[in-house]
Amino acid sequence: MYREWTGEGLILKVGRFREIDCWVRFFSPSQGMVTAMAFGGAKSRRRFCGCLDTLNSVLFKVRFFPAKGRHVLEEATLLRGFSRLRHDASRAGLAANCLQFVQALRISSDEAPAIHGLLLETLDVLNQAEDVPPVFAQLFRAKICFTQGYAPELNTCAVCGRTMAEAQCGERVEPQAVRMADHPGMTLAMETGGIYCAHCFPTGGHQLRIGPETRSILNNLSSNGPRQWAALSMSPATRGELFQMVDGYVRRHLGLRWRNGRFVSE
Repeated sequence: MYREWTGEGLILKVGRFREIDCWVRFFSPSQGMVTAMAFGGAKSRRRFCGCLDTLNSVLFKVRFFPAKGRHVLEEATLLRGFSRLRHDASRAGLAANCLQFVQALRISSDEAPAIHGLLLETLDVLNQAEDVPPVFAQLFRAKICFTQGYAPELNTCAVCGRTMAEAQCGERVEPQAVRMADHPGMTLAMETGGIYCAHCFPTGGHQLRIGPETRSILNNLSSNGPRQWAALSMSPATRGELFQMVDGYVRRHLGLRWRNGRFVSE
């Protein structure tokens, strides 16, 4: 016996199996990561319409055989393609980085719809936007990390309780506090996600100094997405802080690091 379902999937990888068959790895908002056989998929235009290519969003009709633990594609219809990503190497590289990151994650059924939607919006922006910032892929990873429950607390100092606005204005400064002029900027504790104002000194663990522009960008990630990231303009210093913060934060909280062209577990 088998179960049959129909749904959308974003193709992540396609490989050949024998002469005319292939296997397809795709990400479904309802099923998560799925690897399925497409018998005749390398030849059949009637059943698959030539749409079994990486980065295609496809409507699949799938049969699942529980006894064998195997998915089989019966039909596929192209929903969306991203043509620019097939001809622009730099954009394709950013897209591939985002896809590899998602494949390295352990995604629950509850998380799959939101991540699938974020992926489609990301590919759409990479396909259409005139310019994207160099930290686009880092922002994508940070967005996923934050939505999985690891968002840092960026509004209130973890020691004195001041809001960052109060700290920057020098309000509520205790007698023993160090003046901002002597201790500029803010400090992010990478392990706890706590922020420390210019008047307070964190202790222990890995720490990163960040400026107000970096804090503002990270703080807005929960309410904006790839379309807003494409319009971001930032200083070189902020770009450097974002690179360091996101790579270190993802490594500590999701246990993933970039090595030899792919994301691997620590």
